[in-house]
Amino acid sequence: MSRTILAARTDDSTASPSELQALLTAEGHDVRATVTATRTEHPETNLGPEQLARVTETVELHDATLVAIDGELTPAQTLAIGNQLPDGVRVYDRSRVILELFAERAGTEVARLQTRIARLEYERELQRELLAAGDVGGWWPDDEHRSIQAIERKLTKTRADLRERPDPRAEHRRRREQGFDLVALVGYTNAGKSTLLRRLADNLDLTDDHTDTTTSASVEDRLFETLDTTTRRASIADRRALVTDTVGFVSELPHELVASFDATFAAAYEANVVLLVVDGSDPLDGIERKLRVAREQLTDVEGTVLPVVNKADRIDSEQRTAVAGLFDAEPVFASATDGSLVELRERVAEVLPTAETTLSVPNGDDAMALVSWCYDRSDVEQVNYDDSVEIRLAGKPSVVEEAQRRAERIRAATQ
Repeated sequence: MSRTILAARTDDSTASPSELQALLTAEGHDVRATVTATRTEHPETNLGPEQLARVTETVELHDATLVAIDGELTPAQTLAIGNQLPDGVRVYDRSRVILELFAERAGTEVARLQTRIARLEYERELQRELLAAGDVGGWWPDDEHRSIQAIERKLTKTRADLRERPDPRAEHRRRREQGFDLVALVGYTNAGKSTLLRRLADNLDLTDDHTDTTTSASVEDRLFETLDTTTRRASIADRRALVTDTVGFVSELPHELVASFDATFAAAYEANVVLLVVDGSDPLDGIERKLRVAREQLTDVEGTVLPVVNKADRIDSEQRTAVAGLFDAEPVFASATDGSLVELRERVAEVLPTAETTLSVPNGDDAMALVSWCYDRSDVEQVNYDDSVEIRLAGKPSVVEEAQRRAERIRAATQ
């Protein structure tokens, strides 16, 4: 466990020091003190001479081994700060903290490989700057000393390994083609998504290479408990659905991790309905800031985005009105802890894509098989049996289209 000092400027940063502190704590750091300053960015050290002097004093006071900067540092700034600190004290900027946390929590092979690529790219750029400055000794940890060529070789191998892994999006598309409605829970970490998943899910778990198949989703108050998604079967308005809890958002995600983050977010990109979950008990300005982060990540989502204000049992009517005003669409107020999710299920059912049709096929074994297939994958409203079997059903457009194709094949085979 590193004894850590957190340093933050407060001029125009959209990320709060408390969030970085939570990230550090989740990574196992012991945050001993925070040194803040209100000033513009200093070109050489980011912090400025006075704040850097206070950081140095605080490091010595607490015998700290790490300084975490709540912001993005250039390699030159990282080097300049490190050279002002006692020997052996590391310097992490916000990107480095998140990189390390993602590396620790990556569970699937795809997440591990993508996070490894992000770390190597980050280290390569930093090492280039250190080499250009002619100073790779002193404060920089020995295990980070590596040549640019060695990093490039590792990058080449890791990228090749990643290309051999299955595409998570392809797996979600396959499920959709099998007749499942896909629902994704997205939102800021600790918004209560995992508890919502447990409340929405049936008892039956779905098992595959890309999902956490433990008996219940983690509900620890811990940032990025895992980078893996958790998927459960759910019945929504008698339709077969798969509900996936994705990794929580984080402000100012480093560009090195965008691709890695997207891999864990594949379920949202392919979902029919995306539940954007916020913690209704958060301060209003905090919710507004988190929504800005969420909307950036939801740019490429094709499904319907349904806002969900969780923990509604903890807020009064005034807070409800204020929170509702932050959304473009009317949010659903829900409480995962007491299970009051009736309205949420109804709203999800309303926005699921639906088509209707009436099929007519000659009576026989093939017709009975088609009836069974339709019951398994759609909402069968009525079946009439005579010389022909007439099936009236509603469901996912892709399922209805496949039912029509199957009926056409049965009719063609009997002509």
